[in-house]
Formats: sequence, structure tokens, C-alpha cells
Amino acid sequence: MSDATAAMSRFSIASPLAGGAVHAVGSGLFHTLLPLKLVAEGHGPDAIGLVVAAEGAGFLLGCIGSVRLIRSVGEVRAYAALSAGSAVLILSLGTDPHLAFVMAIQAVIGFANAGQAVVIESWMNAMVANRNRGRILTLYVLLLGLFYGLGQLLATNIDPAGDAMLMLTAAFYALALIPVTAVWVGEPQLHVPVGLKLFRTFRISPIGTLACLMTGLISSTFASIGPLYGLELKLSQQTIVLLMAATQLGALFLQFPLGYLSDRVDRRVMMLWLAVGLALICTAFLFAGPATPFWIFILLFSVFGGISEIFYPLGVAHANDRADDSEFVTLSSNLLLIWAFGGMIGPVIVTTGITPFGTAIFFWYAIVLAAFFAAFALWRRYSQPPIRTRDAFVAYPQTSPMVYEWAPHDAAENGRDAP
Repeated sequence: MSDATAAMSRFSIASPLAGGAVHAVGSGLFHTLLPLKLVAEGHGPDAIGLVVAAEGAGFLLGCIGSVRLIRSVGEVRAYAALSAGSAVLILSLGTDPHLAFVMAIQAVIGFANAGQAVVIESWMNAMVANRNRGRILTLYVLLLGLFYGLGQLLATNIDPAGDAMLMLTAAFYALALIPVTAVWVGEPQLHVPVGLKLFRTFRISPIGTLACLMTGLISSTFASIGPLYGLELKLSQQTIVLLMAATQLGALFLQFPLGYLSDRVDRRVMMLWLAVGLALICTAFLFAGPATPFWIFILLFSVFGGISEIFYPLGVAHANDRADDSEFVTLSSNLLLIWAFGGMIGPVIVTTGITPFGTAIFFWYAIVLAAFFAAFALWRRYSQPPIRTRDAFVAYPQTSPMVYEWAPHDAAENGRDAP
């Protein structure tokens, strides 16, 4: 970090944080109502799965290739182009385009989301002093989660079939330009994207790799299946939106106490029991119905969100426990790509079974995955010795590989030892 950057006020990070938060509001609003919009337009579950998968594919490509685009034009221009382009594409959905065009739009939006996260996180890397990285990363995770949840709550009374949802989303994406383009910082050096080393990642930590994959397969898929589940139970739009917001808030707030606990027990054992808990929660969903009290739904959605999302940061933490510090960025970035791959294929797998079996197929799918993971975690626990020195848990967001360039990850500095 240069002397000029180091001398900047601590409030300098407010600009990129504000840009990310405003964008998260629009994203929460859009992604909560998009499945309901597609249903209102006459599309079936298969089409919804393809649309969600297209955005996941775009995000995956953005994680791999957006850095080259950003380096070629500069960060401010790249962010402005990606955010403004996303806003225009969102508005174009109001023309009732063909499904293939909707998929193309979503793929570009997914790419743009990854690129915007690269810009925000590379600027944070340039602005944040080493001693403050842990606190700022926690603040970043909280802001993104809270403002995404705020966007979901804004969707309560908006007609998904109308244009208001598209106009508001586009407005938030455009507003996100203001704080980001107003910030000043010397252009940080963006590293060349990390190479794909998926097999190396699996060899270092099979259970960490599977934990990240399972998060994508389950929690990312539920973002599109959850609203369909509510429609199947004939819940009101207001109830569906509140339940999806509960999923997000559960994922946000449960990960900190669970992460704290994971620093004090064998992470493999903890993930094993969390997988059992996830299977039990999904079983409870199978017995829920239209007459189930609202507070039980809130509890189910919140706990489901908290447990299903925690596997990603736990998987990253466990993988880095087993790796050298020099491998941290490459390893963690590849785990993000594995998570994104799960989020891309999960909706396609599940939505193909909704028409014949209903949305209950998602919970059976999640139970099978959780049971397989629990069995694998049990086998790894007794076939591999415990790790002696470990990093402390960090609540990593699923945003872009750039977050690992500045996230704290030094085991010696954290001073944690495994049991």
C-alpha cells in the first residue's frame, strides 16, 4: 500500500462499501421476484431453472475472465459500464422477450455481478490496512447481507408481473454508480486471474471442496425454488418474500456463532453434525403445509438458511487449514468457482423434477446430498489425523476471487490451534 493510500481517512472505504450495499438492495429485490415474474408470464419450473443456471454460468465466467476486461479499461470505467449495462438489461425484460433472450440477459448480468465485486474488493484491498482487514471484511459481509435482505423486504408489495420491479432494480443498479465513481484511489494492481486447479484443490481438502460444492447445489438452488415452494402452498406474496428474507438473515447471523464454534472443535465433526441437522430441517419441510403456523415457517427458513450457507466458509476454512499460506488465494478462489458451478447446475437438476413430483423434490434432493456429505465427513474424520495449527474462521462472502487477495488468513497471526 502506498504512503498516499495509507494516509487516506478511514472513511475512504465508505464509498465502495456504499456502492456494494446499494447494488445488493437491487439484487435482493430482483432475485426474490424473478421466479414469481417468470411464473406470472407462464413459464414452468424447467424454464426458471435454465434462467437461474444461465446467471450462474455468467457469474462463473465473470470470476475467471472479468479481471482482464477491468485491467484494459480501468476500474471506474469498468464498474460504470457493468452497472449501467445491467440496469439497461434489467429494463429490457419488460419487453416480454423469448426465454433464450432472458437466459442471455441473465448470463450477462451474472458476469457483471462478478466483475463489479472484483472492482469493489480490489479497491478495498488498496484502501484497508493489514491490521483492519478482518474487521472490514466482517463489516462488508454484514452490509451485503443486510442490504440484500432489505431489497427482499422491498419486494413485499410489488407486482412481479409489472414493470415496477424492473424499474426499481435498474434504479438501484444505477444508483450504485454514484458512490463508486466518486471515490478516489490510485488504480490498484489487479493480479492475473488465478488458474483453474480444481483437482489440486480436491486433493488438498476433499471435504472442504465438497462443502463448497454442496452449498452451491443446495443454498443457491433454494433461492429460485423457495418462491415456487411458497406458491405451491398457496402462500401470499408477502409471506413468500418474508420467508425468503428470513433465509437470508438466518444465513447472515448464524454463521458467526457457528464459525466461532468451528475454531474450537474439529471442523469435520462440526460439518458432519451440520449435515445431519440440514437433513432434519429438510425433512421437517416435507411435513409442512398451508396450515402450518407462520412462526414455524420463519424458524424453518431461518435455520435452513443458516445451516446451508455455513458450509461454504467452513469448507474454505478447513481447506486452508490443510494448505500452505502461499496457496491461500489460488485454493480459495478455486473453491469459489466450485461453489458457483454447484449454483449453476443445481437449479437445472431440481427444476426438472418439480413438474412430476412438486417442490418436495428439492428437499429430498437436499436430504440425499446432506446424507452423502455426512457419511463422507465421518469417513474423513476417522481416516485422517486432526490438524494441529489452523486459521481462525472468517465469514467469506460468495462474491469474487478478489476478496481472497485481502482477506486475513495467516494462521500464525490468528494463533489458533486445533484440538
